[in-house]
Amino acid sequence: MGIRETTYSKGLDASANNKRLDFFTRESFDASATFEGPKIHRIYEINNKNIPKVKHLLEPRITYSYIPDIDENDRKKIKVFDGIDSVDRQSNISYSLTQRLFQKELEKDGTFSTRDVLRFDISQSFDLIEATGEEKPENKRPFSDLRFDLDSRLTDFFEFNLDTTFDIYDNVFENWNFEIGVKPLDSLFLSIERRYVRRGDVFIIASMDWGIKEGWRLQTSTRFDGITSTHRENHLTLVYDDPCRCWGFNFDFIKRNNFRAGGSGLNETKLFLGVTFRGLGSVKTSTQNVLELHREFESIYDPFDPND
Repeated sequence: MGIRETTYSKGLDASANNKRLDFFTRESFDASATFEGPKIHRIYEINNKNIPKVKHLLEPRITYSYIPDIDENDRKKIKVFDGIDSVDRQSNISYSLTQRLFQKELEKDGTFSTRDVLRFDISQSFDLIEATGEEKPENKRPFSDLRFDLDSRLTDFFEFNLDTTFDIYDNVFENWNFEIGVKPLDSLFLSIERRYVRRGDVFIIASMDWGIKEGWRLQTSTRFDGITSTHRENHLTLVYDDPCRCWGFNFDFIKRNNFRAGGSGLNETKLFLGVTFRGLGSVKTSTQNVLELHREFESIYDPFDPND
């Protein structure tokens, strides 16, 4: 449970042509409860010396969230600017079913460890207020979109993630997002992801992260607009980190195409340079408002483990 109190130095009096009011406060509270389980699992014998066993786990979960409508009078005094000023009543039930796969894997030192290799989650929510039709009786759609979310990392060299939402009223998928990452070499990581929104944007982002040789690293990414068949952004980064750890530098080249239908927007070309001297500090051009496209590989193993 939680309580919330907001203090305002001034407010509006709707009954007096929005005449300004003096200091006032608004109070509210919220409550939520979550029920998890029971967890159900089964272990499968694989008869493989490197992966002898796989465990399948089911995790159901139900959550209820509640915010009462107790600030009706205060709401008329507040000019809404952000989420702090708007505390809407809420009575929602969210439920999900999560499936997980765990692998028992043989380590290089002969011991075994267990790793989470796949997670698949199905979730939805039900709005009890909208179900009664108290606020919008003409359009009762209490069920949210059905969400499917998959994350997998079967090996340390391949990852695949996917998520989508399905509108149960219109019987249509609202979005499709997927990401694939491949590491064919220790020094090279390639990734591609696609973002699709129904009646909205469609983007493909491709990235490469290449450790050219000791001290040198090249990253390059592009964002492709599937609606207009245009490369919206290209980003190249070259980094040199001196092996003696005395100094290093980074260079970024960014080119954007922000034109939209009707001719609005601008083309941008930006260059960034940074130099670092160990123990003395760094000097670099500002990188504010830079959309980070690069994707980096994260090993499933501890990089500081001498056995890896």
